[in-house]
Amino acid sequence: MKKNVLVIEDEPVIAEMMSILLEEDGHHVVSLADTVRARQKLHDREVDLVMLDLGLKGEDGQSMCVYIKEHDDLKHIPVILVSANSDLEQIKKDCGADDHIAKPFGLDDFIGKVRSFTTLIN
Repeated sequence: MKKNVLVIEDEPVIAEMMSILLEEDGHHVVSLADTVRARQKLHDREVDLVMLDLGLKGEDGQSMCVYIKEHDDLKHIPVILVSANSDLEQIKKDCGADDHIAKPFGLDDFIGKVRSFTTLIN
């Protein structure tokens, strides 16, 4: 069964690469570059997993993660942080993200992280 994955990434090349990898793994992907539209999408449709860049322009990914995890209707959605930030583990703990993956990432690592959550979703 296809899972709905929301990619929030403002670097077009990285967003496209993640989208292609996710689609090839059988998922339906919506890719957005800003948190304003991402918030709307989260409330407008079923989202099974969020891939969230920390280094977004405007509102950063950490604030977006806190937003998701503090809303009763969204907090069940797994959030995987994607970043080259050296403090990624601490940021994950601080904002309540479910997992993280460091940029640059390998194909197997990326798909492995995604599958660890999508296989749990009914």
